[in-house]
Amino acid sequence: MSTNATKRKFNTLLQGLGSSTSKTGDDTIAHETGSTTSPGSTVRAADLELLQKRRRLGFPDSTAPKLGKRANLSATISAIVSRRTQGQDSSKTSNAPPVRYAPSDRGDLLKRLGTFQEITSWTPKPDRLNEVEWAKRGWVCHGKETVRCLLCHRELVVKLNRKDADGKETSVYASSEIEEALVDKYADLIVTSHQDECLWRKRGCDNSILRLSLTNAQTALAALRERYDELLTRKAFLPYEFNLRLPDELGLDNVLLQLPSDFFTKPAPMKEADAQPHRVALALALMGWQGLHNPRIGAVPNSASCHTCLRRLGLWMFKSKEVADDGEIIVPAPMDFLDPAREHRFFCPWSNPETQRQGHSQSRPGQDLPGWRILVQTLANEAHLRSVYEGRSPVRPRTQRSVGAPATPQRPGTAASINTPIRTPGSVADSGLDTPGAEDNDKDRDAKDKERWARLKRVKSLFDSTAHSTKSSGEAKE
Repeated sequence: MSTNATKRKFNTLLQGLGSSTSKTGDDTIAHETGSTTSPGSTVRAADLELLQKRRRLGFPDSTAPKLGKRANLSATISAIVSRRTQGQDSSKTSNAPPVRYAPSDRGDLLKRLGTFQEITSWTPKPDRLNEVEWAKRGWVCHGKETVRCLLCHRELVVKLNRKDADGKETSVYASSEIEEALVDKYADLIVTSHQDECLWRKRGCDNSILRLSLTNAQTALAALRERYDELLTRKAFLPYEFNLRLPDELGLDNVLLQLPSDFFTKPAPMKEADAQPHRVALALALMGWQGLHNPRIGAVPNSASCHTCLRRLGLWMFKSKEVADDGEIIVPAPMDFLDPAREHRFFCPWSNPETQRQGHSQSRPGQDLPGWRILVQTLANEAHLRSVYEGRSPVRPRTQRSVGAPATPQRPGTAASINTPIRTPGSVADSGLDTPGAEDNDKDRDAKDKERWARLKRVKSLFDSTAHSTKSSGEAKE
């Protein structure tokens, strides 16, 4: 008992000493605060109140409010804002797709080309310095006449024969030698402006990367149907057929005959689709056009686009505003006509035979075809093969080249075939082919086809025997 009583007295004595010391310290601080007349007296009084509050509530040292921080409030706020900004920037960087080096990726090349489409940022350049050459080496348009490499982050300003005068760019007279030397220098900088370790400096995209793959008939038909459906949803804004200026080689009547019988029904068409095919939508789809989609607002109902050259087309500019019942144009369109081939950009393979030819070393100059003509030829070949597989004589409609409407396709044969009904690839055998002349023509044609197949087989056997003999002689030499 005496021991416990002694401990209690000792603790009471210690508490009394601590409280008196604290009180003396408080009185001293209060006396100094009251006697000081400096401009920081208000801040010291606030610090004193904060110190007393900490003693009453018993804050630990780690969580207790610190003294003397009110004067640095602006610095604290700026530090917090900078941390938030850095956090947002890091989150944006983490959400952005990583930059990669893929010279064989056609989609990445088209994305880089898309950065050059604004005329306010990139003006037309010579052929050796056009946007295709920059994009094939990994450059994107990063500002007005400025390119940037996404891999090594180098930037380069590209200006040719331009001078800023009062905020406007004007042409400057220069000799042809100076202009050519400047073009040569920039053509060299397309490669050498990259950092030494940048992969785009070592190798760029191949010249054939922009080519269209149109040899597979099934893939070409599926893509054609997709473009047709996208344009069909914009039929209220599509021009009339007389507003189009189509190439002479494109015969819509022939294409409609060559398409599969279930082309417009499989997959099922949209509810607003008409019973008859929309000829304007089909013509634009054959020329590589489809609906325009904006990444922020979605589908744009009054515009079309080419997904290869990224050209955008306002359909309302080419449609006559008012047409009478007899076809007379009362209020014309803002533009005289729509030429689907010329509206593509200069490098687009849908209209540029040279771009579509690149990668085919066997093609001869003068025989290059643009993408839309290759597509039409692919459809014709597929229709011929389909008719052969179905056991019918192939239908090869012939067109007469004229500026007017496409001529009616005719069956190959003698003059008697002019009065013979045409059998389309998707139709059943006609009952109107019972005339003796028609039967004779069919028999002759079938006999000629069989003779051709026999010749092809003999030629193939000759090649096989030649290859076998070459292989045997090589083994004998060994």
